[in-house]
Amino acid sequence: MPDAHMHKLRVGPFVRSMREAPLTLTTLAALVPGDPDIEVKLVDGSVDPVPLDDPADLVGISVITGCAPSAYAMARHYRERGTPVVLGGVHVSVLPGEAIEHADAIVIGRGESAWPRLIEDFRRGRMKRVYREHTIGSDVLEGVPTPRRDLQRKSGYMMPNSVQATRGCRRKCDFCSVPAVWPKYLKRPVADVIRDIKAISGNIIAFNDVSLVDDAEYARELFTAMIPLRKRWGGLVTADSLQDTQLLDLMVESGCVYLLVGFESGDQATLRRIRKSFNQTVRYKDVVAMLQRRGITIQGCFVFGFDHDDKSVFESTVNLVQDLGIDIPRYSLYTPYPGTPLFARLMEERRILSFNWNDYDTMHVVIQPAQMSPGDLYSGFKWAYRESFRLHRIAQRVARPDLRCPINFVGNLCYRIFVHRLYHERRFASPYSVGDPGRAPGPEQWQVPAELEETPCRV
Repeated sequence: MPDAHMHKLRVGPFVRSMREAPLTLTTLAALVPGDPDIEVKLVDGSVDPVPLDDPADLVGISVITGCAPSAYAMARHYRERGTPVVLGGVHVSVLPGEAIEHADAIVIGRGESAWPRLIEDFRRGRMKRVYREHTIGSDVLEGVPTPRRDLQRKSGYMMPNSVQATRGCRRKCDFCSVPAVWPKYLKRPVADVIRDIKAISGNIIAFNDVSLVDDAEYARELFTAMIPLRKRWGGLVTADSLQDTQLLDLMVESGCVYLLVGFESGDQATLRRIRKSFNQTVRYKDVVAMLQRRGITIQGCFVFGFDHDDKSVFESTVNLVQDLGIDIPRYSLYTPYPGTPLFARLMEERRILSFNWNDYDTMHVVIQPAQMSPGDLYSGFKWAYRESFRLHRIAQRVARPDLRCPINFVGNLCYRIFVHRLYHERRFASPYSVGDPGRAPGPEQWQVPAELEETPCRV
């Protein structure tokens, strides 16, 4: 995985990502046949240097939009050395016609079915150019193996033990690329999830599901099965799902100690426009109070740059964060990822300023805002971070006597360090693309040419 520019803590040569360990590489490694002749090496460029000169028979690169240019450059390097390259991941699934120009083969969609077929074809010397996931008739995602965590450097992540129970989301928020990549909400068998949790030696885990409790009945079954494991955990949920107090109590009993909640905005008209009207702003305070009474740390996410936002939104959001008592606020910029309804709308309105995928990290302005300039949006974004993580505000947030884990303190400290980076690192110096703004993807980049679907790879 190329460096995704996640927030990191650096102490000399030591680097630790301020996120949970990704499951992509460890899951793909577990899908490789257990043959003694096959050696697998995992490298996450966010925490370790990518060994560009190591010998390899096959290199697979997982691509998100924000690191697509570096992934393509990496692929070019290996291919020039004679090593075949496979590209997969979210960006490849959305823009396969673009990706295939940079690879010997691509994987579109889920890797559970496609990756083992590709490996077997490669071993037999008949690898194809394109591999697609198999269609699942039901909503059950079976056959996902326990990740090969033994191949991953645990010290590289703030949360080294991550688990996935569901994939996809039933919501259709206009800026989210999840429905474009995983249109169906899939649930792994609870027994498989429990198996993976039991394989973890640590006491705290992170669910990396984008909507863990979308199916309340499934969530109850999962949390009930987790109670005897005595693990502490956190994950991402929607604000409206927390109205079910019985489910919330079960989450606490199963070990929930922190939740990431996408509030997005304090304006109800904005929430309707972005297809998130299921969030009821008038109930935000009740949601926060219910969680904090149960000792749960809340990371609240807010987005700047919606069409209803003017220059007053930054101060009003910072005040809202303080009024709600959010433990760890997080801000991002409205970003039209390819394949989303937002991308299609802003393309039609000619309001996308950059198609340089390097800028697609939710921390750079890539759109023309409706009610302010790009510079005003970026300045306000930085100001909101600085104001929210002033020492006196942090002191108020970490003083809660009912906290059940140190995530509140550590999270606030890490974001205060991030604010320093935001104001002093070169890559955050401008709201605009520092390189070529690129061109909008054409029709040929959204799909693979039909003649390549069953074409054998020349490698």
